[in-house]
Amino acid sequence: MPYRDLRDWLERLENEGELLRISKEISLEPDVGAIGDAVCAIEGPGIFAEKIAGFRIPLTIGLHASFRRTAMAMDLLKDTSRRQQVKTWIDAYDRYPVKAKVVSDAPCKENILTREKVNLFQFPIPRIHANDASFYISKPMCITKDPESDWINVGMYRMMVLGKNRTAVMVVSAGQHFRYHLRKYLEAGKPMEMAVAIGTEPVLPMIAGMKIPAGWNEYDYAGAVRKEPEELVKGETVDLPVPARAEIVLEGILRTDTQVLEGPFAEHTGAYSGCFWTPVFEIQAITYRNNPIYDCLFVGKPYNESVYMTMLSALAGLQQEIQAMFPQVTELAYHLPYLYNVVVQGKWGHAGEPKRVMNGLWGSRWGASIKMITVVDEDIDPWDEKQVLWAIAARCQADKDIVMIPGSEGNLDPSKDPDDSSCKLGIDATKSRPPFYRHRPVHWVEPRERTEEWKDKILLQWQKGGR
Repeated sequence: MPYRDLRDWLERLENEGELLRISKEISLEPDVGAIGDAVCAIEGPGIFAEKIAGFRIPLTIGLHASFRRTAMAMDLLKDTSRRQQVKTWIDAYDRYPVKAKVVSDAPCKENILTREKVNLFQFPIPRIHANDASFYISKPMCITKDPESDWINVGMYRMMVLGKNRTAVMVVSAGQHFRYHLRKYLEAGKPMEMAVAIGTEPVLPMIAGMKIPAGWNEYDYAGAVRKEPEELVKGETVDLPVPARAEIVLEGILRTDTQVLEGPFAEHTGAYSGCFWTPVFEIQAITYRNNPIYDCLFVGKPYNESVYMTMLSALAGLQQEIQAMFPQVTELAYHLPYLYNVVVQGKWGHAGEPKRVMNGLWGSRWGASIKMITVVDEDIDPWDEKQVLWAIAARCQADKDIVMIPGSEGNLDPSKDPDDSSCKLGIDATKSRPPFYRHRPVHWVEPRERTEEWKDKILLQWQKGGR
């Protein structure tokens, strides 16, 4: 059965040897950030820090920081390959929607704070990196509603703490569904209701960071992945559905009449972002479970937890979008640093198709942030960096097969120009084909028959130390 909440997830991780409890008291700074960095560097266990100096509430970090645990989050075996995990996400598209259900048993309402009792500083919200502008809620699931329909969006956007009841919310990408909702409220001159869930079952945070079609409900897609409906309850002070078993829920309004300067923040690119003018979230109520657990996300130089958590789910969304436009695309893969470097595998019928696909990706809603695209043939495993580099070396001529698009949207690219623009790079590493021969090898070398058999024999004898 899928996990109902964060506590079910923690129990499974502990039973599988994927959770480390730290009983000794640690500091909020620098220990939390250092621990998160260490976990990601060694792809170690998730951390449950039982005692944070100055707080009564424990903290978890790194729970999604391995591909073993992203598999387990979907109730798969922890050695499930990245390719198969992507397929699991894609298969859930065919099951969508599995409608969420409203329940009366809502542990997230066990404690309710309103008005002057609202105080974010009771929670161990860390400053993960030394030069972050403030304490950041790094794993928030921001819940909003389209004012003209029943479309609910659940997205993950970093939140900089401004005070006990105020945060900034970083929403700068034009393609974010959050922005679709906010724009309508801005045009009407009205504040937008928002709720923020912290600490849920493990699939919902992964979906909050991925790309699904506009108009889709992340709760209903989570149900399709989990094969069981999400459990929701109406917010205490906002007309929004929130996860009934969340550890913590923040409720309030996003002000449309004021902005603050947000950042810098150590982003998933491995560099500090700049500063952005962002809207302000005013918190009117906090509800939370008895003995709540604060769940946070380690963000920093790749691989970091945000990469593990969203890499495969985001790739599934991107693959669904591009294959609808180009059915000759067979598979996509991400290479470091994740969103900025994608490999496209396809069955190409014309020498011009790889460049068409590059432009299609860059022109798509969710491919706009990709900085480098490498296109390969079906005989190249897009997940294997060595094979991809070989294809570039053997099948690419820089003067004919390199595409550059200057003046493109820079997003969080740390090397972007002062005007927020970046240059896209495309590499056509596909084989020559008629009628556009550049060079025609006699034949492409293929492994001899029984090669795989001999690999197994050699490895077996090697491990035995024999001859």
